[in-house]
Amino acid sequence: MPLAEKRTNRTRTIVSICMLAALGLNAAALAQENPDLKVSYTINPAQVINRIDEKVYGHFFEHIYHSANGGLWGELVWNRSFEENAGGRWQVDEGEVTQAGMGTDQRFMLGDPTWTDYEIELEAQKTGGSEGFLILFRETSPQVHYWYNLGGWGNTRHQLEKAGPGQSRRTVGPAVTDQIKTGHWYKIRVRCQGNHVQIWLDGQQVLDYVDSRSANLTGRVGVGTWATTARFRHMKVTALDGTVLFQGTPASVKPTFAAKHWRLFGRGTAEVVSDDPLNSHFGVRIHGEDGGTGLAQDHINLRAGEAYVGSLWARGSASEGLRVRLVAGDKTLAEQSLSVPGPAWRELKFDLKPKVSDANAALEVAVQGKADVVIDQVSMMPQSWQAQGGFRPDLLKAVADIQAPIIRWPGGCFASPYRWKDGIGPQHKRGVTRRELWDDLDINSHGTDEFIALCRKVGAEPLIVINIGTPQWNADADTYDFLQDALDWMEYCNGPADSTWGRVRAANGHPEPYQVKYWEIDNETWGMGIDNYIEAVKRFAPAMRRAQPSARLIACGSGGFDLQWNRRVIDACSELIDYLSIHHYENPDRFAQGPYAYERFIRQTGDIIANSKNPNLKIYCSEWNAQTTDWRTGLYAGGVLNGFERCGDVFEIGGPALFLRHVSATAWDNAFINFDQSAWFAAPNYVVMQLWRHRFAPNRIAMKGSSEVLNSIATKSEDGQTLYVKCVNTESSPVEVTLNLTPGFAPVTASFELVSPGSLSARNTLDRPQVVHVEQAGIRMDQGEIRFAMPGLSAGVVMIKR
Repeated sequence: MPLAEKRTNRTRTIVSICMLAALGLNAAALAQENPDLKVSYTINPAQVINRIDEKVYGHFFEHIYHSANGGLWGELVWNRSFEENAGGRWQVDEGEVTQAGMGTDQRFMLGDPTWTDYEIELEAQKTGGSEGFLILFRETSPQVHYWYNLGGWGNTRHQLEKAGPGQSRRTVGPAVTDQIKTGHWYKIRVRCQGNHVQIWLDGQQVLDYVDSRSANLTGRVGVGTWATTARFRHMKVTALDGTVLFQGTPASVKPTFAAKHWRLFGRGTAEVVSDDPLNSHFGVRIHGEDGGTGLAQDHINLRAGEAYVGSLWARGSASEGLRVRLVAGDKTLAEQSLSVPGPAWRELKFDLKPKVSDANAALEVAVQGKADVVIDQVSMMPQSWQAQGGFRPDLLKAVADIQAPIIRWPGGCFASPYRWKDGIGPQHKRGVTRRELWDDLDINSHGTDEFIALCRKVGAEPLIVINIGTPQWNADADTYDFLQDALDWMEYCNGPADSTWGRVRAANGHPEPYQVKYWEIDNETWGMGIDNYIEAVKRFAPAMRRAQPSARLIACGSGGFDLQWNRRVIDACSELIDYLSIHHYENPDRFAQGPYAYERFIRQTGDIIANSKNPNLKIYCSEWNAQTTDWRTGLYAGGVLNGFERCGDVFEIGGPALFLRHVSATAWDNAFINFDQSAWFAAPNYVVMQLWRHRFAPNRIAMKGSSEVLNSIATKSEDGQTLYVKCVNTESSPVEVTLNLTPGFAPVTASFELVSPGSLSARNTLDRPQVVHVEQAGIRMDQGEIRFAMPGLSAGVVMIKR
């Protein structure tokens, strides 16, 4: 219902005990709990208030927490080309300690955990990547330490961070806005005395901080990197009494096997190596010994009778060849011998068919005896998935069943450093993404062609977010031509088969143009500043429009409630674009008032648009959600979707986040589709949004009445034969609702679908996937008057047919 009609003139009457009994509810109990909640609406189907675009029910598919590779895309092997290296690529080289891996949180520690007060002196140089480097001190375990993060947060600032017993790492002390330059040797000095920490960078003091809360007072020292490569030299640690605790360079760094998601077994050794990889940066060298040596990856879901097809690439010597096995505990379910690889890279294919099922099996790659072999690109997929296009069937069905009319991709933050050319062509030639994000260093198994195939399978329009080269995400922002890269992407998607990039698309098996219409000019560009972003839009939008006159262009708007950012973009760029993309993530405790607050904000932004040079500009909320997977997010979803529909005159597209998320994820527990290797469950936001989507109608109609507790809207189908009333009750008390229709619409049938789990803490899980679900509820129609009850904390849709 309109905001002006909300929370006024509350009508209180005694709930009819007989009515509630007819609805199949515990009338006596409800009446005793709150005996006087009753709401009446008058609906005029002939009066259309505004049109609603079905794209308000769009979605956003970001590569995050294994949503793509190892999730919706059916590749079963995580970290298939060994690019995620949890231990980093540390080595000692001519008096320097170097780190060559691009992963996050890479540390090299030395010293004694009992060291107390000391000074650290060293020099550090960033050699590549997107951030700076870390200086660690007072470290007694990986979970207890300080580090000074130089060039953190997208290489935008320096700040001290602290991790303590039972506490996750957090920033402390003041931040210094600055960057770390590639190739420059920085002189760094750290002084720890009791709870007092001082730090100097190139002779300038950047920190003078006293930790008054449970300071870490002893510990080792170290260096680290985060999404960068770096070199360190001239390290010296001196106690404050003048005793030199350490000086120079460690004699060596002991090799450790550190390929994430893999484990080493057997009598030999293995190490991540960077010399002559098949693709990207790394492979794994296995030094085999008698008795067998190999790598294994757990958490593989196997089904009896399914063929698991795949391959690995290898080079080197293995006198007895290699073997791949599917195992469960100490039982081999299927195995195959592979030939001796030789000195050059060779693809070794396998086809394994287990006779029993196991939801937590392992894939093993092993050498039998003496061997020195390098492997790369270990890939496996069920043959039935491969035959159906490569997607995991149950997750594909989950995506299809929510009926998204448009899907945004590839990000999100993932889009800002994304290089689309690394994600096309043969799988074994694809490059790894430039940044490790969201528990994953994506290997681009799911690229442009796979995304378009996904959209075609589920009936969605594709929307692509381009990378404009924001400095905080791209180390080569000043040297790489990101505009040309975007134009190449448009040609790859839409150019004829005889154009430069259309020819590449055709060679990849897709001669017909994809006809992608929607293009977003990067994501969450607030870090580059409004003036720089406006300049970028003015450079990118005209060139993109010339390349594709029919393109629908989208610029980044606000996060939260930043009207000033929206005003600046609209004033400067409205004539260049078709949509303003805004984001909002809500505190789940605001499940009731949050939707109304954001609806007001959408209206305020719409007012700015109405007075701009392009009053036809539309609003697109490309990321929204309440940050939880309990029932609060379902109530919020219903309320915010009602708001989007009410704003249909200015609002055209929506897209919540997250769409898919593996249950092993360490953060962002708000996803619609949550899965492990064998099953999935729908969060409450999925349940409600699917119900709302399935009962979509494009005409919002007049609805008069008053309520303090219900967020309601009425809509009408295109043919005028069906009405829908969507209600959200955010109060704990039940409400009896009466609907009266104006003359001219004679109702024949009415039905009521309800989601009412009974508790804000209710949630679905893998073990209990139906706690929050849709059910048919009681409804009564008498002489054109329709009555039903909304239980406390519920969401439901009434469908009325004439």
